Amino acid sequence: MKLILIILVTGICLFACKSKSDQTTLKSEDGKTTVTMNTSKMEAGANEMQKKMEELKKLEPLTTDQVKSFFPENLMGIKRSSFNANSMMGFSMGEAEYRENDSTKLKLSVYDVAGEAGSGIYGLQFWGAMNMQSESDDGYTKTIEFNGKKAIEKFDASDHSYDLMYMAHDRLMVNITGVNTTLDLVKQAANRLHFDVK
Repeated sequence: MKLILIILVTGICLFACKSKSDQTTLKSEDGKTTVTMNTSKMEAGANEMQKKMEELKKLEPLTTDQVKSFFPENLMGIKRSSFNANSMMGFSMGEAEYRENDSTKLKLSVYDVAGEAGSGIYGLQFWGAMNMQSESDDGYTKTIEFNGKKAIEKFDASDHSYDLMYMAHDRLMVNITGVNTTLDLVKQAANRLHFDVK
């Protein structure tokens, strides 16, 4: 938590000071976590994020029934073991788990980030992690290219899980996590998803 606060404060200071350096690296007190930020990209991205959030605010959030259709019965040959979808506080979301056995599973979450509340989630969760890279003994987080667009890739060594977060149809924030799987399988699973948004 301290590291996150340091990153935010440093980011604000860097924007205010217009530092000539495009790359800033921070380390935690114990030296185990390193975070690298591209400040020029973050500044340009802030303008892009604001524009996108204004567009999202104008859209009507999807219904729970529409969100339900995003979760197939089987994913990568693994049967869906749990599912829920709901609309609350002005946005819609759903999540499902595909459990192969006691230790191997895929978890899929889809947020419709349309509307006032949804656009705020988009700004905090998706753009908040963009153009920032962190690495530690416990794993990493980095911005990558996925199907021609920006996405966020994470690895957590504690449960050997890979996480991929990306945008679909310019309004759906998709997060797919594979526990005791490979990164390749997580990306394959993401490519097999179909979202019918009208």
